[in-house]
Amino acid sequence: MKRTGLLIVFLTSLLFNVQAQVSLGIRTGYTAANMEISGDVRSELGDVSGAMKTFHGWHLDLVINMPLGYDGFYLQPVIRYITKGTSFQGSRIPKAELTGVYIPTGSQMKLNYLELPFNIIYKCPLGVGSITGGFGPYVGYGLQGRYDFDIMQNGRSVTQNSKQVQFSRREDNNLAVVRMYPWDAGANFTLGYEFDNGLMLSANYSMGLTDIDRIARMSTKNKYLGVSVGFLFNREDY
Repeated sequence: MKRTGLLIVFLTSLLFNVQAQVSLGIRTGYTAANMEISGDVRSELGDVSGAMKTFHGWHLDLVINMPLGYDGFYLQPVIRYITKGTSFQGSRIPKAELTGVYIPTGSQMKLNYLELPFNIIYKCPLGVGSITGGFGPYVGYGLQGRYDFDIMQNGRSVTQNSKQVQFSRREDNNLAVVRMYPWDAGANFTLGYEFDNGLMLSANYSMGLTDIDRIARMSTKNKYLGVSVGFLFNREDY
């Protein structure tokens, strides 16, 4: 709570220095997402963290560009719809005593979020535009999710299934339920180039700091790398 209060005070002090001109932009692009798992991550079939790989998703941004009272600095909140999650490697060879047994094996976890990054951006003129870079916190809320899995027998997929992810604050120690914490928060870093005609090219890395799973013995955090293209309107502030 103390850190949250300090963040609110910091952002409020910046808003008092915002100039009258505010630009809006729209941006979209590709997202390479994954999850960082720690704690007791072992199961009957081994270490699940070693089975995770990149999930390929996308995002759509509404960019709010607010010049500050300092040359080259901007406050740039973003309203972002984004798909995060993780995919899983192919099935592992089961233990000898599980030969012939039907085993559920994860295929992918897809989570849709409404995310709000609050970045402090510095723009440095270079060539036919400006190179941009910045960082800031983000907060996100889970809208919906899906967990896809295969029923395996002797390393072969028998059927494919999926179940909805439940976003809830309640703990989840029931293997029949996939439950995730609805709130996500962390740090965001961005680098890009903004042309004088308004075209934007950018990349960002987002590092989750919130445990989003509801299993007591595990910790799961989102992370992703995004690349975007977009256009910034109302450029009278340049």
